[in-house]
Amino acid sequence: MCDKTMENYKPNMFQLQCLKALEIQIEEGKGYNEAEIGRKMQVNRSTISRCFKRYREEGFLEDKEFTRKGKEFLEYYKMIEADLYHYFASIGINEQQQRQAVNGMFDTADIDTIQKLCQKEKMHLKYESIGKNESKEITKMTYEQLCSSLKKGIYQVAFSIYRQGKDWQSLSMADQGFEKPAYLHLKGDKNYLELAVREMKAMTKGGAMLSGHIQTVKCRSSKDVLTDLPIQDKKIQIPFEDFEFEQLSETEITGQIQLFMTSSVGEKRMPESMATLIVKL
Repeated sequence: MCDKTMENYKPNMFQLQCLKALEIQIEEGKGYNEAEIGRKMQVNRSTISRCFKRYREEGFLEDKEFTRKGKEFLEYYKMIEADLYHYFASIGINEQQQRQAVNGMFDTADIDTIQKLCQKEKMHLKYESIGKNESKEITKMTYEQLCSSLKKGIYQVAFSIYRQGKDWQSLSMADQGFEKPAYLHLKGDKNYLELAVREMKAMTKGGAMLSGHIQTVKCRSSKDVLTDLPIQDKKIQIPFEDFEFEQLSETEITGQIQLFMTSSVGEKRMPESMATLIVKL
C-alpha cells in the first residue's frame, strides 16, 4: 500500500464526516451503526456501507472498529480540517461561510497545496509583523524591561517553531510536537514558558502515516548557554530569561530562543535538530 500516492488515501469531506461520526459512535459505546450514521449524514445506509467498504479494503477499519492505522489516518485529516478552519478565520471569513470554504478547499485541493497554504498563514511572527510595520523601528528589549511591564499570573501565549537555515520561514516538524497554546508562568522569582508534548503525525508522499514524539529538548540562552530541559509529566519549562525579546510596536513584542531536539518516528530515533521557537506577547 505504501506505493500509493497521498491522493489515493485522501478522503473527501463527506467521507471524513462519516469517519468522524463513526468515531463518536464508538467512543459513546454505541458500536457500529451504519443506519444511524446515514440518518445523521442525510443519506441512505448503502451510501455509508460503500464509504466504509473502501476503508476496510485500505486497512483503516476492521471488525467494525478503527485499526491503529485508521485512527492515525483520521487524526491526521481532522488536523488538516482544523487547520483550514483556522486559516479561513484568520483571513476574515465569517463563521457562516467558513464551512463552505473549508469543504470546497478540502475537496478540490491536494494535501500539499493545503499544507502550504496553511503554513503560509503561519509565517514567521517577527517577519510578518515587520511587513505590517515597515516604517517603525524594531527595538531590543531586556528581560528586566519586559518583566517590569507584566503582572504576575499565568498567560496563554501563541507560538510557532521554525526551521533553521535556508528554510527559516518554514515550520519545523517540531511545531506539531507541542500542544497549543503555551502557558507563560510569571511568578516573580521563577518565570518560564510551559509547553506540553503531544504526538506528531505526518503522511509521506507514498501514503505511509508516520507518528512520533519529541524525546529530548535543550535550549540555547541569549547568553549562549546550552541548557537541558527535562520532560516531566509530558511538559517542559523554558526559562523566560533565556529568550531574546524585540518590540515590534507599542502593543507587539516577540521572544525567541534556539531549541535542540531529538524525536522518534515510528521505531526510529531521529538525530538532534535545531529550530527556533518564537512567542508573540
